[in-house]
Amino acid sequence: MRYLQNLLSTKQPSLARLLDIALILAVIPHLFVLKSLMLLYLLVALYFILKKTPAKRDSYILLSVGLVLMGVSFFNNYNFSDFSRMQFFVSLISSLLILAATLQRATKEINFYLKISPALLLLLSFFFFNSIAMLLYSVATLFLFTMLLLWSRTQNDLRHLLRLTFGLFMLSLPAIVVMFLAFPRISFEKADYGFRADTYATSGYEGKMHVSDKEFIPSKRAVMEVYFGDVNISNNYLYFRGSTLATKDGITWEEEPYAKPKERLIALEERISYDITLYPHAKHWVYALDLPAAAPLKTTLANDHTLISERPLYEKKRYTLTSVLSYKLLSSDVSKNKAFDTSKSPQTVAMLAPLQKLEANKATKAALLLRFFADQNLAYTTKPKNIDFENFLDSFLFEAKNGYCVHFASAFAQSARFLGIPSRVVTGFKGSKENRVENYLLITSADAHAWVELYLDEAGWVRFEPTATAVKNLDMPQTQEAARAQKTVFEKVNLQFMYVRYLITKWVLDYNRLKQVAILKNLLSDTLYLLQFLGAIAALIALSVLIFYMVHTSKKGDPIAHAMKKLLGVLEKRGVHKQESETMEHFLKRAEASSGVSMQKLSRLYHALKYGTTKENISLEALKEEIGKTTREVARKNAS
Repeated sequence: MRYLQNLLSTKQPSLARLLDIALILAVIPHLFVLKSLMLLYLLVALYFILKKTPAKRDSYILLSVGLVLMGVSFFNNYNFSDFSRMQFFVSLISSLLILAATLQRATKEINFYLKISPALLLLLSFFFFNSIAMLLYSVATLFLFTMLLLWSRTQNDLRHLLRLTFGLFMLSLPAIVVMFLAFPRISFEKADYGFRADTYATSGYEGKMHVSDKEFIPSKRAVMEVYFGDVNISNNYLYFRGSTLATKDGITWEEEPYAKPKERLIALEERISYDITLYPHAKHWVYALDLPAAAPLKTTLANDHTLISERPLYEKKRYTLTSVLSYKLLSSDVSKNKAFDTSKSPQTVAMLAPLQKLEANKATKAALLLRFFADQNLAYTTKPKNIDFENFLDSFLFEAKNGYCVHFASAFAQSARFLGIPSRVVTGFKGSKENRVENYLLITSADAHAWVELYLDEAGWVRFEPTATAVKNLDMPQTQEAARAQKTVFEKVNLQFMYVRYLITKWVLDYNRLKQVAILKNLLSDTLYLLQFLGAIAALIALSVLIFYMVHTSKKGDPIAHAMKKLLGVLEKRGVHKQESETMEHFLKRAEASSGVSMQKLSRLYHALKYGTTKENISLEALKEEIGKTTREVARKNAS
């Protein structure tokens, strides 16, 4: 505690020390993107900067070493094929700026360039990082930059400087918000130094489906974030399409090896627009709410209305989509979706034979097939047991009677084909209401799902959910209720964190010219929106002024009177109370007579500091020290 007090009482350091602090803060983000040879250069530069007696040739040596290491670093380690012109320019400027700043600092001379180099380095950091961590670091660094600037111009100690900087920061907040919203945006591709993501999310989805008895282990790793704006979408529509699969052998379902026929979409209801942030998964699939009407940039809308990226996704992909919730998806050829081997499933064939011969349309047969599955007393579990994969369909429906979505989907699709209904399995993700906050939806690997589409003539491809026919869930026995409740609390906290992070990313990190123009249009065309905007700015101004006032007025009031409170409290315990109209001089004389402790020196210091009754250079610390001595003496005599 005393060390902290001493630190906060630190007086103004030298300008060179302040610049060193600023340079270190500005260079830290660059350490994560500089190659090893440039990091080596920084160590060499640090040696020359710390030399107490620099030689004239030091600058030439450091310049030569820097140019050689930077040249080798660029031309040997960097992949120029991944650089755009802007990326190359920014990365080169960053390295040259670090080189120039260290060269100038090594000379021990401070010029204008060296003073502004920390700010330039911090600005360049935004070309390499676009994250909330960088945003928070930048705000903290700007706060420290402001404090260092004030420290170089004032004689305040660190404690008062922190209060002053915080107050100015709060007063400037409304202006910063307005400038952020109004400052012109220039669109260009953010640089990444030619790097791709070293890690990417394992989504639990591989574009194919293999039915097995392997345990499905749900992961809470984020796959994508969805924001529906002002649309209140029902949970029944939260199916995110990945790919459509045809059967290979009844166990393995893969994408059709032949060219898929073009399918025609007929929208029956209003379209819905939404935003998706898709995490990197090193595959080509781009997920969309069932059913996408068009493809975003650098993405192809396939014939079966799945989305395919031009390149594997090694970085986050943010895109806006429009989907149709109620539709007809018609195909010109479904002959490839009818194949079924009756020899492998004799019991299923026998049980479904009456339904197959029934004089009814395909929609009626599909509904009866769902009822048939529900009547089999099937159970959902991520740990399937006792399934005979040589005779999967019979074993799953009539013997093992347990499995998860892939088992239900595979069995239902094959059964439908026996009834003469073309079928296919669709894999992707099913959103859950437990992962929703307002209009924000988090999709995790645990939401990986498989469902079935049946072709019902005039209705086209229609989605069916066979997993919902399970009558019980073997993974959630009553004995696990308490543990599940604790887990839910943690997941809710994490979901709220993800929601706040998404909003910050959407409205701060990804704030661009399109959003700026949209806000401007709303301000000019919507009077209520304009009034709400002006009200929000006015409230922000009032809040900033209030916090500034609280910071500068709530702190102890009169520091001299505050210092005397401890002694007054001790004297009150002895029955010596200071009257409201009584002067401090008279009170201290009365307290001295009552306690037997001399207070003449304390009275002299108090009045000299309070009213300047002497030419002595008396500090508040000297008064506090005397108050402490007197208080301890009074307490000691009181104890005896």
